[in-house]
Amino acid sequence: MAEHKSSESVGDSAASRARTQQPQLLVIDDDASICTVVEKLGEKAGFAASRAVSRDEAAELLRARRFDCITLDLSIGKDTGIELLNVLHDMQCTTPIIIISGSMRSMRDFAVSIGSKLHLAVQEPFSKPINFSKLKEALVDVRKKIGTQPQMVPAA
Repeated sequence: MAEHKSSESVGDSAASRARTQQPQLLVIDDDASICTVVEKLGEKAGFAASRAVSRDEAAELLRARRFDCITLDLSIGKDTGIELLNVLHDMQCTTPIIIISGSMRSMRDFAVSIGSKLHLAVQEPFSKPINFSKLKEALVDVRKKIGTQPQMVPAA
């Protein structure tokens, strides 16, 4: 089952990670049903999944914990995923980022372009509705690469 942690329960994560040594997935989306589906796909791909429903909550989790993969919606309430890409850049993030958005293809491509210019490990984006089998494949691919190169978000 996915870890549904808010930023208030971050302190428990270090002990949990030490016990499981399972790769960590952060799902950033303000839609609870999307979070649930992506968390379940992540779990099937071998991740322990957590969620953040706002830019601020995501930034707090990213500063407190290490994640091996991040999924990012481009519309997070009143914030944009582009703003979070800037936060990830400031944190010198090397973690693979999978953009999942209902935005037009041009916007998803723009976000990938911005992420690349910021030297972030942005993967091929996904549209909503999500092609679940392709997203699971992408998560499995990221999971397979873990251990071959360090993935990190340094604490700020």
